[in-house]
Amino acid sequence: MSASYQIKSEQPTNFIDLDDEAYTKDRNKEISNASHDKQLIEQLIDKCDSSNVNLLHQHLTDSDISTVINAAIIKKKCNELRLGYNNITCEGIKILVDALRNNTSLERLNLFANQISDQGVCYLTEMLLLNNFKLKILFIGQNQITDKGVEYLSEMLKTNTILTHLGLSNNKISDDGVILLANALMNHNKTLKELYLWGNQSIGDNCIDALADMLVYNRTLNKLILFDCNLSELSKERLREVIKPRNDFELCL
Repeated sequence: MSASYQIKSEQPTNFIDLDDEAYTKDRNKEISNASHDKQLIEQLIDKCDSSNVNLLHQHLTDSDISTVINAAIIKKKCNELRLGYNNITCEGIKILVDALRNNTSLERLNLFANQISDQGVCYLTEMLLLNNFKLKILFIGQNQITDKGVEYLSEMLKTNTILTHLGLSNNKISDDGVILLANALMNHNKTLKELYLWGNQSIGDNCIDALADMLVYNRTLNKLILFDCNLSELSKERLREVIKPRNDFELCL
């Protein structure tokens, strides 16, 4: 059986649930009219199952994070917190991280399409460096993250032994950032299983050597999503050739 991969023109269907409506160009969104009302936020959370608190598209801002923490994390002890498509910045992330330092229940955190920036990533990685936090899945796509944010993540991945899924799609990551990630995964990390980098238009051919080497030596990662980047057909073919011996690998270009 050959390795599994998808070409750029295909719309992925098997990872959208993880990346909170990741491929949204033609998808209808139900936008809530919630507007920073503490009681309404608490009611929304109360209706959610404890395993999955879904607050997508609720117009949440940094000032709402304390309410989310109290209702979803402290009281409900949720396993998954979906905060995608809101207006959370690095200041909200700092509040969230401070509350999560001794948390043992949250395993999935989705912050897709907010405004956390590199500073927000810095706060998140400080928490993940502790390695006493159970977060396994982190999606922070579409958050104006640059190679500086990736530098924080790469350093964290060198020692973190818990995170298994990392979503960085639709950011401002270039070849330099991908090289940092590839080096961390090749030489240090043996835990991460899925990496989502789709939609980073500054990712091109200069990172292919590092990616190819990583795919040869890292045997833990089994999914790499790179569609809607600026890879040449030659580079795509090289990556396909590298993963051919790996029947369990999914490569989406």
